[in-house]
Amino acid sequence: MTFHPDILCPFCGLGCGDIRIDRDQSGIAPRPSGCPQADRLFRRSMAVPTDARLDGAAIPMDDAIAEAVRLLGSSRAPLIAGLTADVEGVLAALSLAERIGATVDHERSDALFRNMAVLRRFGWSVTTLAELRNRCDLVLVVGPDPAAAFPRLWERWVVPEPAFAGGNGRSVVFLGGEPLPETVRCLGARVETSGLDTGAETDLATLVGRLRTALAGRLAAGDPMAALATRLRSARYAVVVWAAGLFEGPQPDLIVEGLVRLIRTVDGTTRCAGLPLSGADNLIGANQACGWRTGFPLRTGFDGGGPLHDPERFDWHSRLRDADVTLWISAFRPETPPLTTGGSVIMLAPPETIVAPEPVLFIPVGTPGIDHPGDVFRTDGVVALHAGALIDRGLPSVADVIGRMLAAIGQNAETREAAGC
Repeated sequence: MTFHPDILCPFCGLGCGDIRIDRDQSGIAPRPSGCPQADRLFRRSMAVPTDARLDGAAIPMDDAIAEAVRLLGSSRAPLIAGLTADVEGVLAALSLAERIGATVDHERSDALFRNMAVLRRFGWSVTTLAELRNRCDLVLVVGPDPAAAFPRLWERWVVPEPAFAGGNGRSVVFLGGEPLPETVRCLGARVETSGLDTGAETDLATLVGRLRTALAGRLAAGDPMAALATRLRSARYAVVVWAAGLFEGPQPDLIVEGLVRLIRTVDGTTRCAGLPLSGADNLIGANQACGWRTGFPLRTGFDGGGPLHDPERFDWHSRLRDADVTLWISAFRPETPPLTTGGSVIMLAPPETIVAPEPVLFIPVGTPGIDHPGDVFRTDGVVALHAGALIDRGLPSVADVIGRMLAAIGQNAETREAAGC
């Protein structure tokens, strides 16, 4: 058995680099990390099928590439979605989208665009995980506990004492949500609730509005929200943390807007910044790559001959209904959402993936950081991390498969030109 220490985890977006992996002839298995995602997703077997499937029947990879090219080449409304791949895989997918006139979107882009809608309208002041760890003395958590999606957030970035906060330690206050039991155990005496009776007032936008009212000095001094406002103004460096993907109810961007305005108010008298959390399965890297290539974020289409961005029209959920061919890319996890479409589905996913109904064409691919090296972005968007390979199961990367598709499309075009078509 071989032991691998300090392995980078590419899954939730925190970029934890201390995962410990055991490897033997049967595959790899993680040692307990405290993260249910890492403990599950790093467990991979060597004994997996590596053949592509057409209508459920195994076919050689060359035939699978040819069939994918045929389907995509004849499509009038192609969609490339899922898009959960390393940066190289996303760039290859963007090249293919440009070539065939497809729309591109990431499976988890809802959380991203809840934040980006506000960023477009108002701008914002946000910080990084390193600033949270090293400078922040007051953390205000708004909404559900982000540890539901980012399990080791508190352990890795809040439990360590700040390096530049004068030795005062830090407090973590929850507003509009309750800390998970795991969070309480992790943070201990640091964790607090806001002291508000939210039983009759659970609307998060209303709570944020009340806190902004308190910051404006329009609530009585004895009100718990006024006390929270005073703590924010007296903090040396306050960070407001939220995970927009966990917000429920209509118009979650209005909650984000209230938080952005709140941060701006507090930042007028002391240091205060936001930390919007999203980015599982390299969502941030996919958005960065789309910006590099097109000048636009995700939810961009190439059907007009050039890139066009429309966050509502090109949302994959709505686009899926109209697509006659969908290329679904899901390299990180062996689960996919329901793909309700009247068109054909080509799926690039790990061989462990169980899909119902079976796509027209399934091509098994490796996972970045397990089957092949790959670059992913951290949730705060400022750090790109390189994950190495752990095992060789004979699985190609997303970039490899799409590169073969692009080469075949180019050869087909040359053949048609030579024939005078």
